[in-house]
Formats: sequence, C-alpha cells, structure tokens
Amino acid sequence: MKKIQLLEEKISKVIDKIKTLTEENKVLNDKTSELQEALGQKDEELKAVKKDLVAIAELKSELDKLNSERDTVKSQVENLLRELESVEL
Repeated sequence: MKKIQLLEEKISKVIDKIKTLTEENKVLNDKTSELQEALGQKDEELKAVKKDLVAIAELKSELDKLNSERDTVKSQVENLLRELESVEL
C-alpha cells in the first residue's frame, strides 16, 4: 500500500512539473513571437535607413559635382577678370 501511495505522489509531482514546464513553454513561445515581430520591425527600419543612406550618398555625389562645377566657373571668372584688368591698362 505504501508503494502505491509513494507512486501516486511521484506521479502527482511529475504531473505538476509537466504543468509548470508547459506554462513556461507557453510564456517562452509568446516571448519568442514578440521578439520575432520586433525583429521584423527593426529589419524594416534597417531597410529604410539603408535606402536613406543610398539617397544621402547620391546627394553628396551631386553636391560634390556642383561644388566642382562652381570652382571651375569661379576659376574661369577670375581668369576673365584678370584678362579684363590687363586690357584696361
């Protein structure tokens, strides 16, 4: 009789442990889902940032080109002014 009672106690403990582990598993699965969703959102944000970086690089390239053209025009104007000054003398 004691053996049966001892077996029942052990079975009860196993059942309680299974319930606890099942609950912990559900919590962990829920947390995993939340983290996967957050990761998906961060991935979308990262894609947007990368797109912005490409646009910024293109704008910087265009700005560099415009600055170069400005410097060329400035140099040409300075040369023309020097020529005009030499003609007026």
